[in-house]
Amino acid sequence: MASTMTETPGATSPASPAWRWYAWGVVAVFWAIFFLNQADRQVIFSVFPLVKSEMNLSDVQLGAISSVFFWVYAVLVPLAGGAGDIFSRKWIIIAALTLWSAATFGSSLATSLTLLVLLRAFTAAGEAFYYPAAASFISDLHGPATRSTALSVHQTANYFGVMVSGGLAGYIGQHYGWRMSFLVFGVAGIAVAAATSLLLKEPARGSTELPAGSATGTVLGRCVEAVRNPSFSLHTVSFLAMLVALTAYLTWMPTLLYRKFGMDLTSAGLNATLWHHLGAMAGTLLGGRLADRLALRNVVSRPAIQAAGLLCGAPFIFLTGFATAPVIVFVALALFGFCRGLYDSNLFASPFEVVPAGARSTATGLMLAVGFCGGGIGPWFTGRLSQQFDLSIALSSTATFYVIGGLLLTADCLFFFRKGAARTRAAQAA
Repeated sequence: MASTMTETPGATSPASPAWRWYAWGVVAVFWAIFFLNQADRQVIFSVFPLVKSEMNLSDVQLGAISSVFFWVYAVLVPLAGGAGDIFSRKWIIIAALTLWSAATFGSSLATSLTLLVLLRAFTAAGEAFYYPAAASFISDLHGPATRSTALSVHQTANYFGVMVSGGLAGYIGQHYGWRMSFLVFGVAGIAVAAATSLLLKEPARGSTELPAGSATGTVLGRCVEAVRNPSFSLHTVSFLAMLVALTAYLTWMPTLLYRKFGMDLTSAGLNATLWHHLGAMAGTLLGGRLADRLALRNVVSRPAIQAAGLLCGAPFIFLTGFATAPVIVFVALALFGFCRGLYDSNLFASPFEVVPAGARSTATGLMLAVGFCGGGIGPWFTGRLSQQFDLSIALSSTATFYVIGGLLLTADCLFFFRKGAARTRAAQAA
């Protein structure tokens, strides 16, 4: 259902104090939801050794559990993006949270690999519908002066979700069994969904643009238009490359620490996620604030910060696999995380500069779909490579994908982004 400005309580203009309070209040609510989104996605990785032992699984089968999640997500997220440009984003978000939380709860009851994979697929289906709607929703409440900052604050929930679930799931799994980890996070999500349904009111699409934008054409037509945009296409392929490395790290780093340094599940899960995501939080908050300031003078600042993050992060990914002492791994993870945060700070703020306001949810869905195809390859590829060589070598090799992504964004900065942003702004002003 199309939304109108009167649905935003107490706000008639993006410049009004009531609007600003509500805009940041929405970021806070979405922060809690995105926290659970990432926690429910990550929880299984910290208990991989327990699941492997109980179900007698190989590394390839463990990797497949993760890969199926990313592939289901990739298939559904374009539909989610299209839906977010047409239907009520509020109810899409609430329905998505309810579905993935119920599937997470159901995973605690899985008794076979097949059933666990099926439930993880339902988790992916729910999560696929959250981010396109949420990113579009936030961007309609925050204009160019605060958009990167708002999306960066929202992004920190990703890091907190992974950190908390990594340590907490490992602790719960070690003391109460891996099934209890899924049960706890599933119940929490269902409770948050009920509360959110009472809090959210939806802004009009393109509220912070002049003039306001709206979705035009079909979902397929908007996807084709986005693909024809060279800047958007380079961002999308770069995102794919980045996710190959990132999902490999998220899936296998707890296992590497468990095997290589003899850590228990709690320590492995906590250290695999804590240092990286503390660095990422610092990077994304700095990158978002810096981009909002610099982009007012030079719009290319957004993708330039992203390119620097990927190129500078590659050496630290390599080091995480080849380090011979835990403290070196932790330092490498923190620096890898900081560089990732610089990239994440403008993950969607950059392409939103070259995409019309009314097509942002569709563009987000398309970008996530392509990216998560790469994300699905990462865990399986790394598990396969670890059986041929070694898990350390397998993880270090994924640094190559960071270099590729950084070079693609550098090309965009040099040749396409400025022209694409100018065309989009001219079209919105027409």
